[in-house]
Amino acid sequence: MQLIRPPGILLLAIGYGAGLATGLSRLTDPVLVVLLLVLLTVVVWREWWFPLVPALLAGIVVGGQARSAAGHWCAATLPLGEQRYRVLAIDPGQGTGRVVFPDRRCEGVVLARWPSATVAAAGSSVAVTARWRPGERMLHRPDGMLLIGAADSAHGAPDAIARVRNEIVRATRLLYGPRAPLANALLAGWRGELDPELRAAFASAGLMHLLAISGLHVGLFAGWVFLLLRLARCSRHRAAVVAALAALAYTACLGWPSAAFRASVLLLLVAYCRWRQRQVRVAALLGASVFTVLIFDPWAIAEPGLWLSIAGLTGLTGALRWSDRAIGTSWWVRGVSGSSGAVLATAPIAAAVFGQVAPIGILLNIAGMPLLVLALPSIAASVLLQGAVPSVAAAFAASANALLVLLEQLVRAGATAPGSAAPGPVGEFAALPWCAALGAAVWATWRGTTLAEAARRVTWCGVVLLIVTLLFGRPQRIPIDDHQLTMLFVDVGQGDAALIRTPAGHWLEVDAGPIGEGRDAGRRVIAPLLARQGVQRLDLFILSHAHRDHVGGGIGVLERFPVDIALEPGELFADSAYEGWLAALPLHHTRWRVAKAGSEWTVDGVTIRVLHPPRRWLHEGEDLNEDSIVLELSYGGFRALLMGDAGFVAEAAMAGELHAVSLLKVGHHGSRTASGAEFLSTIRPQVAIVSVGRNNYGHPSPDALARLGAVGARSWRTDVEGTVTVSTDGRTFSVKGAGSAATFEVSH
Repeated sequence: MQLIRPPGILLLAIGYGAGLATGLSRLTDPVLVVLLLVLLTVVVWREWWFPLVPALLAGIVVGGQARSAAGHWCAATLPLGEQRYRVLAIDPGQGTGRVVFPDRRCEGVVLARWPSATVAAAGSSVAVTARWRPGERMLHRPDGMLLIGAADSAHGAPDAIARVRNEIVRATRLLYGPRAPLANALLAGWRGELDPELRAAFASAGLMHLLAISGLHVGLFAGWVFLLLRLARCSRHRAAVVAALAALAYTACLGWPSAAFRASVLLLLVAYCRWRQRQVRVAALLGASVFTVLIFDPWAIAEPGLWLSIAGLTGLTGALRWSDRAIGTSWWVRGVSGSSGAVLATAPIAAAVFGQVAPIGILLNIAGMPLLVLALPSIAASVLLQGAVPSVAAAFAASANALLVLLEQLVRAGATAPGSAAPGPVGEFAALPWCAALGAAVWATWRGTTLAEAARRVTWCGVVLLIVTLLFGRPQRIPIDDHQLTMLFVDVGQGDAALIRTPAGHWLEVDAGPIGEGRDAGRRVIAPLLARQGVQRLDLFILSHAHRDHVGGGIGVLERFPVDIALEPGELFADSAYEGWLAALPLHHTRWRVAKAGSEWTVDGVTIRVLHPPRRWLHEGEDLNEDSIVLELSYGGFRALLMGDAGFVAEAAMAGELHAVSLLKVGHHGSRTASGAEFLSTIRPQVAIVSVGRNNYGHPSPDALARLGAVGARSWRTDVEGTVTVSTDGRTFSVKGAGSAATFEVSH
């Protein structure tokens, strides 16, 4: 097969990017070594691939240096626990925004969450009391959030860019009132004040790119500047250069986001090529713009926004090139084709990083893009003119407000329409189906196929999809009887998570599974399961205790589903997973309560009672496991006991409160220090559920399993049976795992 020779600058960008990824991650990664060997083989085979080699080596060196330098970033060096800091605000407004630490010997910006009543001005220096929640992004890039609990009065003299940012916020608040957060998000990418539900609706509708400052916004900004200059009788070449420079200044004002920087560089290169009357090659320009961004910011290769921007532009141009030739150039054909190409090209990245793809965005973009094209210049004009000509600014703001109303209605309608995005797992496996869809689309339109040939190839792909679906199936909803109490003991590996559905359809969650070592039970397991069941919100989340194998997935659940109330023992514990979950609660408008023995709720006939820990617990703080919340659920004659990680000490403390139960969620994953013989002889469970995964602790202990067997309890293990489903009408109950199922009469 004859290979198409790519532009040299594109080869340099690919080689340099591969080298950066290698240097920023780890040099001995076997996957990267194999890729390097394949690359060298290609170089020997085709000599014009030679530029990849020096670019690759340069990227490895620069990547290694950048990774070493990242060890001095504030995100990598800030201590855990509550501290006093002096921070300098970069982004204006409320909610979240970027800050730097002028008094610390560390570099880089971090994201901060301000207290609800605090309004930060860009360029202001503020003394704060805050807690650092560390995190990590792609290629092990240090990250996190500064959770500010209290902020003192601000002072300082903002520079020119900070004053511009503050003026934008002041003008939008004056002109747009309650829609100022949406105007700020569209114009400058500041989403800290945006309603979380509206932001989630943009994601579900497949229109999140409208809020993220990317090549789209830079292109629109430059396009309107170019149009105005042409109306002012400026020459085409001069107007193109000035528009590109204006786009670069716009990007600088926003803080150089990588996707916007790439787009502004691309516009400068296009303007240069037009001025020099050179042929514009999309692949070469794309390679040059990406290469430039990576030279200035090596860590940009770990930014999903950059890759989404590149993939979106590539998919859009490729789709338009084919549809213009095979179908036609009418506006609706180009709209559907371009939108389809962009969505398909970005789908694998969106699925892998964010866990959701919205096919409905193909259609919504056709309406959403014109609204943005008209709204963005109107917002910009109103902000620019507000101080000089208030009446004209108000007129622009009135038209922009009407467009924002239409955009908001479109987003909210699209978020609940068929084809909207549902939360799913993240990671490379989540991207595989979309990679297959993208590959099918490329094959269908490869080498200028006709419309009929493309349709034939799509039909063949549909047949293959049908066969694969029939052979391997797809994740199905767990069948649930609407008139019964259902409990799902979720297979989250070495951790705990249970979902409870009441007979009238209310959902509760107890624990959220682990996080760490590439695992996040909330994002990868629990949120997709809830989405498949059609859950819209959780009425109650109960955290048994603060260990990360119970709280780790909590943030992932909060990010996907509204939670009304969160309950926990209220014992502070120095762990980033627990502290991050606490900090995420107010961000997602979840009420927090401490639960102690005696607390009780009844929902749809299901009574939930806290048996432990008592309000005065003499052993509090000695062992966090023994401080676990222990729950008793009753429905009719059925009674279940959920032990968290409570062991012998807690079991002895509850002796006077225990009764016979139908089901026991075994304490501490079946540890030998839990499920004591006296405790089991008192509760006499018919069924025992052991939530456990691969571990080095010896869970479940043979001693604990033997004690369960001695009282006649039949055991189900999540590491053997997967997610275990228990359903009951109050008189009988059924237990079902992947390998076994049984029905029991309630005998107690």
